[in-house]
Amino acid sequence: MAVNGRNADPDHLRIRLAQIRQPHVAPLNALTDRISDAQGLPRGQVPYVDPDTGGIDARMLVLLDNPSTKAEAGTGSGLLSLDNEDRPARNCRDAYARHGADWKDVVHWNVVPFPVAGVKNGGSTPVKRAHAVRWTREMVGRLPNLEIVLLLGAAARDGWKRAAIARPGLYAPGGKIPHCSMRGLNIAGGRERFDAAIQEVAQRLQRTKRPPTRRFDG
Repeated sequence: MAVNGRNADPDHLRIRLAQIRQPHVAPLNALTDRISDAQGLPRGQVPYVDPDTGGIDARMLVLLDNPSTKAEAGTGSGLLSLDNEDRPARNCRDAYARHGADWKDVVHWNVVPFPVAGVKNGGSTPVKRAHAVRWTREMVGRLPNLEIVLLLGAAARDGWKRAAIARPGLYAPGGKIPHCSMRGLNIAGGRERFDAAIQEVAQRLQRTKRPPTRRFDG
């Protein structure tokens, strides 16, 4: 099965990047720029939220660890995108397609939103996750329609716990749902737990009425 998503096409990616200031993603991508500035990074090194996802209208936040090289600008698309050229993106988009999860209901983010130094696509450290807590809180604050938080991997669970976000009505599936990388899915029972979690959240999104759109104001 091909890994490449549509971002492998330079023309498609160019169009996508031109849309990162659309109203539904502008507040999130303004936050992305602030994170780049705070970390002393060129803008774009912290990947932007893909305008093909729900942005501030999303009902589900999918939290992962830190940006892959295929998401970072320079080595990848510059987008947190289900259409990136890597297996985690492919694994998610395939699972969403199997279970009928609408991309417009979803937004992806990392508990450490900036690239981490070290081994290629390596994991974040507890220190980095503690440092990035404020960004997780700000991200959630920009999602007025949020109903579900899906935590993929141990780093995501740790980062979410550290953020200590108390927001009534948020649902986070339990259990040790693995990261969507091949390393995560290849652990014992990993694929089954991942697929079951995507099926559960997709069904929850399908059977709950979409709330009236409440745009982030801030």
